Amino acid sequence: MDRKARAILMRAAAIGRRFSVSVLTATASYSESKVRAALEEACRLQLTAAENPTCEFYVFRHALTRDIIYAELPRARIRPFHRSIARALERARAAGGASLEDLAYHSWAAGDAARALRYNELAGDNAATFHAQDDARTYYIRARSLLEVDSRAYQRLTTKLRAIGEC
Repeated sequence: MDRKARAILMRAAAIGRRFSVSVLTATASYSESKVRAALEEACRLQLTAAENPTCEFYVFRHALTRDIIYAELPRARIRPFHRSIARALERARAAGGASLEDLAYHSWAAGDAARALRYNELAGDNAATFHAQDDARTYYIRARSLLEVDSRAYQRLTTKLRAIGEC
């Protein structure tokens, strides 16, 4: 793969195992046609696969492939990548196209405390509603880790953790 295609694939790896072309394009410095060309090349190399006939969503064929590509990202660029991904996901969510869980993760990985707190608590509430205690626990603990122990928000999250059997 050429340098541009590798850079695009690294951005895709930062998004996750499954990613949309629109979010990838919004976070890359390349046009949609260049993004799609890079993804076609990645498909030919059997690194990724189109998830549906419209080719709007792609997946890395193997989780380890995605992990290896993600590990190649320069450490100094990881948080900025996640920040741009979180912003693109916020725009996509406003249009009904991004999950709360993805927003929670990328805001947290970006080091954006305010957004990470908001989205992780909301994702925890959502998971708790569906009795997905392990997921709720993950989101609540992630959100609580951003707070001072004596804050009201910390106490609120502790109460939510107790309600799902944690603490």
